[in-house]
Amino acid sequence: IFDFKPNFSQIKRMIKSKDEIEILKTAAKHGADGFKRVCEFVKSSLDKGVSECELNYEVANILKNKGEFGLSFEPITALNANAAKAHALPTKNTLKNGDLLLFDAGIKYRRYCSDRTRTFEVGQNSQVSKEQNFKNSKHDEIYHIVLEAQQMAINAVRAGVRACDIDKAARDFIAKAGYGEAFFHSTGHGVGLDIHELPRISPKSEEIIKPGMVFSIEPGIYLQGEFGVRIEDVVVATENGCEIL
Repeated sequence: IFDFKPNFSQIKRMIKSKDEIEILKTAAKHGADGFKRVCEFVKSSLDKGVSECELNYEVANILKNKGEFGLSFEPITALNANAAKAHALPTKNTLKNGDLLLFDAGIKYRRYCSDRTRTFEVGQNSQVSKEQNFKNSKHDEIYHIVLEAQQMAINAVRAGVRACDIDKAARDFIAKAGYGEAFFHSTGHGVGLDIHELPRISPKSEEIIKPGMVFSIEPGIYLQGEFGVRIEDVVVATENGCEIL
């Protein structure tokens, strides 16, 4: 996934201006606010027989905030084993207390995209921060491997590094934990007017990171037939590191 052919426009747009970065920051803020509202809806829907399909429909409306925003892409709302599919489609499986929910979504603000993924346990104490504790020990183990891998990739971002080395930071950690084959997509992709832009943060990308490049960091582990975990934030590269939008 995250594989596309760049055009001249995308190459020109790879480094964002200060004004564009401010718009992207605002888009990310509105997207994050939407995630909090979605989480409240999930908590209010416990054990009411709400299916993934219904949840997907409702969260799209919540994110749009009565037409204030567009959507960057069709949201992914995946429960349990369905979350092991990186681009899961909603099913008729119903939301229940204790489920694992992978939620990937973004809004469009002034035509610029936000993009974020959170994985959390469904319950009255659900929240969408990256600090999660799962009652299921295997869920908790995998979640914290992915969280550490994401932080390692974020720490690797700075001007002058190769995109593939950012990918490597996350991928090597996941492989060392024994789940290398369960991380089968790129660590990230550029975000801007389009949801998939340059640079690619992938094992084959020799792109040199420059200040003003905006891209996602989203490692994941997907255990087929069991569950999947992905954690995603969008960052802007700076001379000495990056800023999470």
